[in-house]
Amino acid sequence: MEVEPRRADAEGSDGDGAEITRLCRTLVPLAAAGKYAEAASTYRWVARASTGAPLRYGDHALRLEFCALTGNEHGGLDLLSLLDGVGDHADAVDRLEFFASAAVLTRRLSETGYGEIRFVLDGPYDGLTLAMLHRRMRAAAFVEAEELDEGDPTGYFTAHAERKMAAKPVADFVPLLPSALPRVPILPPPDLTAEELVTRAEIHNHRCEPEEARACLAAIETVPEGIAPRLAELRAIFFQGGDTEERLRRAAAGFRRQGDETRFLLNQCWLGLWLVFDDQAETGVALATVAAARLRAGTDDRAACWGEYWLAHVLSGQGRTPEAYEALRRGAERAQEAGDPLLHGTLLCLEASLRNGDGEDPATTLELAQAATDAFIVGNVGEKAVEAVEQVRIAYERTGSLDELDVFVENLLATLPVGGPERLRGHLRQLRALSLIGTGRFADAVDDAYASLGVAASKGKDNAEHWYVLVTALHGAGRYDEVLDVAPRAIDLLGGLPDWGHRCRWMYADTYRALGESSRAFNEYAVLAEILEKSGDTGHSYISVSMAAAEQLDLLGYGANAADFYARAADAAVAIGGGYVAATCRNAATLSRLRSGDLDAALTALDAAESAVHAVETETAPAREHLVAQLDHVAAHVLSAAGRIREAARRALSAAETFHRIGEAESARDVGLLLEQILLGEQK
Repeated sequence: MEVEPRRADAEGSDGDGAEITRLCRTLVPLAAAGKYAEAASTYRWVARASTGAPLRYGDHALRLEFCALTGNEHGGLDLLSLLDGVGDHADAVDRLEFFASAAVLTRRLSETGYGEIRFVLDGPYDGLTLAMLHRRMRAAAFVEAEELDEGDPTGYFTAHAERKMAAKPVADFVPLLPSALPRVPILPPPDLTAEELVTRAEIHNHRCEPEEARACLAAIETVPEGIAPRLAELRAIFFQGGDTEERLRRAAAGFRRQGDETRFLLNQCWLGLWLVFDDQAETGVALATVAAARLRAGTDDRAACWGEYWLAHVLSGQGRTPEAYEALRRGAERAQEAGDPLLHGTLLCLEASLRNGDGEDPATTLELAQAATDAFIVGNVGEKAVEAVEQVRIAYERTGSLDELDVFVENLLATLPVGGPERLRGHLRQLRALSLIGTGRFADAVDDAYASLGVAASKGKDNAEHWYVLVTALHGAGRYDEVLDVAPRAIDLLGGLPDWGHRCRWMYADTYRALGESSRAFNEYAVLAEILEKSGDTGHSYISVSMAAAEQLDLLGYGANAADFYARAADAAVAIGGGYVAATCRNAATLSRLRSGDLDAALTALDAAESAVHAVETETAPAREHLVAQLDHVAAHVLSAAGRIREAARRALSAAETFHRIGEAESARDVGLLLEQILLGEQK
């Protein structure tokens, strides 16, 4: 059974979505007028109201356009997933609007340096770069416009599509969530030479900033002969494919022709690593070993250190970790002497990672990871600092020293210099949010969770954990409206993490329950129950979710359906030996049948409840007495409705006495009132 959801209709939206459409049309004008808070609030409302609604491509086109023109291009990527079905949509104008808005979005993404990113979607556009997708969207929009203009000499729709696709941003950035930050630019400065762009890409490579490196490589048009091998090598590294080995070898040949022995040897290290992970281990190890040894014997300290780094990767991949540790030790000592904090931290961090992975002494690992963190802070290398702190976290967790981890995080947050790596600051706030949630301080965790998500998203590094932590903090703090804004995104990202995903779905459903949106709450509980059942998880989670769904159905007046959900929960409880829970469900199912007006079904359900309650023997005496009293209370309702007044009164009296005896005064009062009604003939 499906209960029709109410989509945020506290705001007055009507059933056909006209209110959603009206508000979508205000998005760009609000932003253009500088009313950013109102625009963001409206966008969140529309996104929430559209969840689970029939697809209205015209509305989604307006949302895409808003994202494209307000610095939220990456947020609009989720809406592009609707492309798979837009070609089959019946309304030609909506198709035109969606294609044109998608063209604006992909144009903006390309203009800001993301044109080489590949779009992932099961459908005709899967695997295209965003730059190529822009061209496809633009062409599709004109096709739709030309068909609509057939017989119209004014060419209205073609002109409309052209104007729309040429639209310029109306705001630099409209934050859609608290603490949201604009995307950090990845484009290199204009007017750099090809050689400067290659050098910049190499720096980004060492700093673990792949998107920035790709943007530099994409900006190179004419390739001077002098940098061709370097460019070939970088493109092989950052755009990997079936011909990666061949391209690396061509780069090596170029370095040899130029007489650049250092770059040739570094290339051989990288090629060796590639071969090892391409099932050519013997050749790969030999290449990397020889190249690293020759670099070690040379005078270029930085090159020698990178040689040791790649050799350690190769050796560890073959299980030769003692040799890998020795290579890293040599490299770290030389990097420290050379005064290169980035390289020193990189070598220390890799060793900490390997030691954590191998279960080595946590004390040594902590020392390495903390030293790496310090080095990366000095070098202001945010991404690598986050990696180092993660190794610190893993080491503390291995020792069970979570309190010490909290102290480490607080100290680092307090001492992180102004202008230090914001990516690290955001990650530390994420760790603090997790700690606060773990101790039940949800309200205190909210600001950290928002800030952490904002920093990570600004770098394109937000992941399922960021969103899950935010949902958990908001739900625990009772900030339910905000849960509805962020939970759908979290659920989408948690598809591969069932434990977190199921928990997040439960919080989403529970939020609707807390807000009194029983129809939406039921639908979300029912979806989760179905997911759990299909996955074979019909244990405690399935039982509690089915009971929650039943409660919402009762509130909606669907008693018979509620009884079915209670019955499913009861069957699942019996299967895992949960007789007490099963009996509770049978009692609840009996009342639901009665509320549905089916007295015969209620009497049958009462018999099942009697059997379930009397089958419970393992509980403590007070718990079992509570269950019996609950059954007597339910029986009094059903028997009274059946006209069996004496039996009903006897059961009500028994329930009241039991509740008094076990100290449940409120329940005793409720049954006492029922008994009065029965005796006065008011309860039927």
